[in-house]
Amino acid sequence: MTDRAPNRSATTTDSLTESSAAENRSLAKWYAAARLALAHNRPLTTAATSTANRPTVADLSVAETAALYAVGAFDDPVSVSVDNDPLLKTQAQYMALLEESLTTAEAAKLLGVDVSRVRQRLRERTLLGIEHEGSWRLPRVQFERRFAIPGLPRVLKALPPDLFPLDTVDWLVLPDPELQLDTDPAPLTPREWLLSGRPIETVAMLARDISRA
Repeated sequence: MTDRAPNRSATTTDSLTESSAAENRSLAKWYAAARLALAHNRPLTTAATSTANRPTVADLSVAETAALYAVGAFDDPVSVSVDNDPLLKTQAQYMALLEESLTTAEAAKLLGVDVSRVRQRLRERTLLGIEHEGSWRLPRVQFERRFAIPGLPRVLKALPPDLFPLDTVDWLVLPDPELQLDTDPAPLTPREWLLSGRPIETVAMLARDISRA
């Protein structure tokens, strides 16, 4: 009696299905962690997927899954452990940033100006914007209540124009040892420094240092 050859096609399909499911779960974890970080103005780069630092998430919603497909999150098979894949992490964080950002209409309503004024400020780089599929998204980190944070235009113009949005957001909310006075118990973030009414030029100098790096 001749043994049957293994069904390699079925084995490959099963493997890819498992990989896709694992990838989906990993993206869900990073996406949830990123949204939590954004909600509290914490750095995305330090957003953790451990149960101690993220909300409980069983899976992505249909809308979130569709959005991640739209940016190519599932195009390539996972080649490394999915929970440690930096590409998956970045994709999920970027999608979370887009989802949590304001549209131009929402930003205009928040600031009490016309949409045309918001678009003008985006062109002038006095507001932080991310262009996505023909429209703009404005990260919430640059706003406090109904205002843009003080000194934002000067600081944004000092930053490299091609700095990746995730890096820009993280830079605004990461403590910097240069932003600490003798009376401060710990270094402040650029966002905290500007909101406290301290010299804008101090943060602008740090932004220019990134350009020279």
